[in-house]
Amino acid sequence: MVAPPLDSRLVALTAGPRRFLVQWRLPLFIAALALFGSGSWYAAKQLGVSFAQLQKGPLLVMLALAPLSLLYAGVGMVLLARSARVVMPIGRATSLASWATLAEALPLPGGAMVRAGALMASGTGLARSSALVLANALLWIALAALGCGLAVWQHGVGVAGLLTFAGAGGTVLASGWLLRQGGMAVMVQSVLHRLSGMALIAIRLHLAFLTLGVFVSVADTLPFALANIAGSAAAIAPAGLGISETLAAAAAGTVNVPPAAAFLAVGLDRLICLTASGLLVFAASRWRSAEG
Repeated sequence: MVAPPLDSRLVALTAGPRRFLVQWRLPLFIAALALFGSGSWYAAKQLGVSFAQLQKGPLLVMLALAPLSLLYAGVGMVLLARSARVVMPIGRATSLASWATLAEALPLPGGAMVRAGALMASGTGLARSSALVLANALLWIALAALGCGLAVWQHGVGVAGLLTFAGAGGTVLASGWLLRQGGMAVMVQSVLHRLSGMALIAIRLHLAFLTLGVFVSVADTLPFALANIAGSAAAIAPAGLGISETLAAAAAGTVNVPPAAAFLAVGLDRLICLTASGLLVFAASRWRSAEG
């Protein structure tokens, strides 16, 4: 008996989870919004901050950084395509990356599906496309865990060693995977890209805390960067809405930050990124319509 192709087996393997998420999409969406909304209200009440009390200077800098975050995501899509031996223009890559960000709100692993679909449209098989997307996601989470471990190590947190070890191991594994698939240049570029991404998200979160009137050093925002990434990767709630913020609040004690501030800072950063992605997708769609 001839075994079915790997692509067919992969589709069959993921059919059950995909059906479940599609079936429960609306209840999960409502539950995530309820968690995010009630959590934000409670956190603002605990912190004693209102919209009028937000620090406008750091907030404006966060808004100014939004285009840079979009470009960063576009570069990541270019590198992902390059690892599949595909050439992708930065404009199209940035638009696709913004679609991927919005697709997380399904809730499904929407971002991964958009990225893998873009590679498949360029001629890469489902199995290899999925493997490359997974390798890049693993690299992102591993580097975030490594950074978080090093940050909380300074505060004498017991789990720091485990996080650092797991992050380092995951980074080596994902880097080796990318080396095999795309070559040395693509692997090095991908690692440097993700490191710059960690710096960017840490700066954004630092500014988000300043917007709330709370000072948190750039290094101490790394546990919340991990919470942000882990929540988004869960694919249970839309874009990790409410999940990332709850994880951030739970991790706040490791770096002596008020949990309410951590919840609101991660939520504020997420809303700005989602809004920026939505505006870019809308603008790109209008531009294509005008051209057509």
